[in-house]
Amino acid sequence: MSARRDRSRRSIGAVASALGALAWVITPTAAAQDQPPVATEAEASVALEAAEAVLDPAPAAEPGREATLALQQLAAALPALQGTERRRAHGILARPTEGQGDRFGDGFPPGAPVASATSTHFCVTWVNGAGFEDSPDLTDLNGVADGDGVPDYIETMLSIAEQSYAVEVAPGPLGWRPPKPDKDGCGPDPSVTADIYLKQLGSQGLFGYETPDPGQGRSRRQYGYMVLDNDYSQEEYGYPDPTIPAKVTVAHEFNHLLQQNYDSFQDRWMFESTATWAEEQVFPEINDYINYVPSFAKNPGQPITDETAGKQLKIYGSAVWNHWLATGGGGYGVGVIPASWDTSAVARPRDFAVSAYDRGIRDAGGRGFSREMVRFATATSEWQSGFGGFPDAALYPEMKRAGELTSGRQQRFSLDHTSYRLFEVSPGPDAFELKLDAERGVRSGIALVALFGDPLTGTVAAKSEYLGKGGKGSVRLEGVAGATRITALAINADGRSRGYRGGDWVYAKDNARFRASLKR
Repeated sequence: MSARRDRSRRSIGAVASALGALAWVITPTAAAQDQPPVATEAEASVALEAAEAVLDPAPAAEPGREATLALQQLAAALPALQGTERRRAHGILARPTEGQGDRFGDGFPPGAPVASATSTHFCVTWVNGAGFEDSPDLTDLNGVADGDGVPDYIETMLSIAEQSYAVEVAPGPLGWRPPKPDKDGCGPDPSVTADIYLKQLGSQGLFGYETPDPGQGRSRRQYGYMVLDNDYSQEEYGYPDPTIPAKVTVAHEFNHLLQQNYDSFQDRWMFESTATWAEEQVFPEINDYINYVPSFAKNPGQPITDETAGKQLKIYGSAVWNHWLATGGGGYGVGVIPASWDTSAVARPRDFAVSAYDRGIRDAGGRGFSREMVRFATATSEWQSGFGGFPDAALYPEMKRAGELTSGRQQRFSLDHTSYRLFEVSPGPDAFELKLDAERGVRSGIALVALFGDPLTGTVAAKSEYLGKGGKGSVRLEGVAGATRITALAINADGRSRGYRGGDWVYAKDNARFRASLKR
């Protein structure tokens, strides 16, 4: 259902609006990069308010799938809360079975019968009685055959979860380490089963969420649990087949659970772009991530690190960055993604996505984040044709162009970190030369790309240059007289930070000045 995410980001909007000053929870200060940060009481109060906002059901709220980030940040801020606020936070973070449900009703109803069932790697717990809002469909048609007394819906969720595990966790193709074992989960051996709780979430505008358990302090590697909807009904979610939202939500939230065993303090855009990428690896036939790609295509001039870009959707659309690195033109293999996460606590600065990706790319034989950013941006200009090797490329929208670059007329503009600008160039001559003068010291890129034929089936010729220290550069593309479309690109590929201040990383090369000109 292609419109789902464009119409359903109430929860993400709540996170973005309420957490503007809370990047401290997932990224340390410049003066203490070896240890995760400590929240002040005031900052922790904001984290509590943000978590309450994202869980508070709005009138006629439509489902938007993320409460994970707000709950993760609340768990990190918990030690700084006192008294009533601390109790409220514990109520939010408590598992549904712990009897500490808060006013948002995320605990199971008092006195409700509860049951659990396990598979090899998961334990699902649900309200096992009729007449409760949280109860799933308790029909057990399969029970005639298997005699286990487990409702069919529970068996379906366990099967979906096991498929996610088989793909995402080593020795599966993605190669992540298993979730960190929890201490008090369900099942015969809580150390080997990840916990899933089923609740009625559609009325809260949520598809599901993952959260660390409280009380783990400032440990980067944390354990947690997942909460998923109890039916994914068409009335609430809009899908005629409830297994579709169930599959992508399980794959997404399970990847968050895996991420917690690497670095709970990593950048939010890396959390979400990675989890959205993982959905497609587990269930490639669904292509749900395509719903986010327009937010990326419409906003190339906003940094891929900016969680507010594209109405808070671009960080999900930035799954295409991971697709590029893994199986697209980057070609480093799917292992580069968990490997980048694995470097998160040792790359400098720690808990900083750009440095984690930079080291992951270099360890895989590449030349670092900025060079890869130039190659990636160039490839997006005609990605529909298959140029760049993106999966499902024919379903991608065209990248937004920022006007026309004409011969003999210089364009002056500025770009923030990890953003770029595409210009239309009128075809005609057999050769073009693009010149760029980038601000000194800014890792930049320049490219000319020519499309021959239809955007979906045509061929592409391209030339690009990396300017590691900024300054002047040029590329020349010949044999383009018959081109259907020519695109010029200027790229600020610099993701370096000069520290952390005021609740976020301070990127060193924002508002960088560029001048571009074209010669026929």
